[in-house]
Amino acid sequence: MGEMTLSLRAAAYLAEMRESIGSRIRSTIGGDTGAMAAALVTDEERAIGRETVEVLRAAGLAHVLAISGMNMVLVTGTFLVGARTLLSLVPGLAERLPIKKMAAAGALLMVLLYILISGGAVSALRSWIMISIMLLAVFFDRVSISLRNVALAALVIIAWTPSSVAGPGFQMSFAATLALVAGYARWRDHRAGNRERALTRSALRPAGNLVVGTVATSLIGGLATAIYAAAHFHRLPAYGLAANVVATPLIGILIMPFGLFAMLLMPFGLEHYPLMVMAQGLDWMLEVARYVAALDGDWATGRVGEVGFVSIAFGGVLLCVLRTRLAFAGFGLVLLGGTAIALERQAEHPSIAISEDGRLVGLISDESIATNRPRPPHFVFSQWQRALALEKHAPPVAATATVDDIRASAAEARAILASVKPGVFHCRKGEWCVGRSREGWAVVVIDAADFFPALCGGADLVIAATRRPLADCPAGGALVVTGEMLRRSGSIEIHAEPAGAGEPARMRIVESFPSTQRPWQRHRRYDWRSGTFSSE
Repeated sequence: MGEMTLSLRAAAYLAEMRESIGSRIRSTIGGDTGAMAAALVTDEERAIGRETVEVLRAAGLAHVLAISGMNMVLVTGTFLVGARTLLSLVPGLAERLPIKKMAAAGALLMVLLYILISGGAVSALRSWIMISIMLLAVFFDRVSISLRNVALAALVIIAWTPSSVAGPGFQMSFAATLALVAGYARWRDHRAGNRERALTRSALRPAGNLVVGTVATSLIGGLATAIYAAAHFHRLPAYGLAANVVATPLIGILIMPFGLFAMLLMPFGLEHYPLMVMAQGLDWMLEVARYVAALDGDWATGRVGEVGFVSIAFGGVLLCVLRTRLAFAGFGLVLLGGTAIALERQAEHPSIAISEDGRLVGLISDESIATNRPRPPHFVFSQWQRALALEKHAPPVAATATVDDIRASAAEARAILASVKPGVFHCRKGEWCVGRSREGWAVVVIDAADFFPALCGGADLVIAATRRPLADCPAGGALVVTGEMLRRSGSIEIHAEPAGAGEPARMRIVESFPSTQRPWQRHRRYDWRSGTFSSE
């Protein structure tokens, strides 16, 4: 191997530093608490126990582990305020030099080091761009926290990674930021109009502001991101707001500031005591998460329709951006979106769902989801359950007879298919699964390609996960879904459309990616065997 380039050497140095910092934090604190502390600095979450991750998710606190907007803002704000305070203590310095800009320059350098040490995940880079723009505004004597800077950060990120616009990270991050900045602007205007009255209030005002600010921040952020959480994850933690209200002061006062102090003192070997304070804050946060998770308040929202989603999202933007009474039009759009979602939830479920790799197929009824695998992949299947608001799982029935011959096995499959009731699969492991949808469609899942010619003739739908070319179907009447098709389309749903009187319902396919023409979708048409892109 030749010599490493400068960029590779820099990347290797940063990876080594990242591993060293994570190891020192974990060895100092230990356990899941130490793993969480290391994750907040290096974004390395693999050492955190699965049970702890699940507890945080159930309590609505899983976002704390991601190096994203909230964590970066807390670290940057702590450094900015601390640096400016220290500089102001130097006699005469504030009169001679712009200490605010000096503190902003230090914060800009610090947040750059943070993004480098954390590995540069997409969510962290998005937050870094946003915070950097706000810090740069200080150098031009502009207001840092403004809707203009939020819009500028969004434009930079869209130009850099346009595909991120459709992802939950971009949508939830900017929805929360937009709502919080708009809320802060309104609070600032209100405070300016009541400045004289504020001078006569009690000395308890700072404590009251802390409580009100914490509750308001959690409430505004939770409401702003609720529609996006429901649309992408199909669930909302019922007690997530309460958990965040309690956890936010711990994160903002103990966890992130003392994590920053530990990193600043680590080169001198003095990180122990700040890490102990950080660990105490994390332990208390975990106690809150366990208590809230034990309440078992996950609310499955089901799928959110496009009309309702767009109406609520656009209404929220109007509420934040407009400063006149026209902003109340946003309330109307939010109400319209809520009504549309309620009506769309009454629509029928799809009849059949097929995963992106074709290895998981679900027959969907009003009560359950029947699958071709006794233990379906948890992530995919749990998404189906939440999206369809169906918790009941109907596992497949194993074929009882022992058959070694392909013809005999195929004959058994045809016999089962002729008499099977809708809503359940019958399977022979590694060979085939057969079942009927609620409309009576005969569904065959081929696990071994040799069974395709023998079973496709009597089926209405055949799913074969293989990407190899299949033999021709003798009867030729079945709809065939192959792994090659799914590679381009993503997972698909099949809906029933009414036909003429006395005719069976027709199949309507809904693809995850109806088109692959976007630059970030073209990889789905790439054929690694020929090294070319196939046609649409």
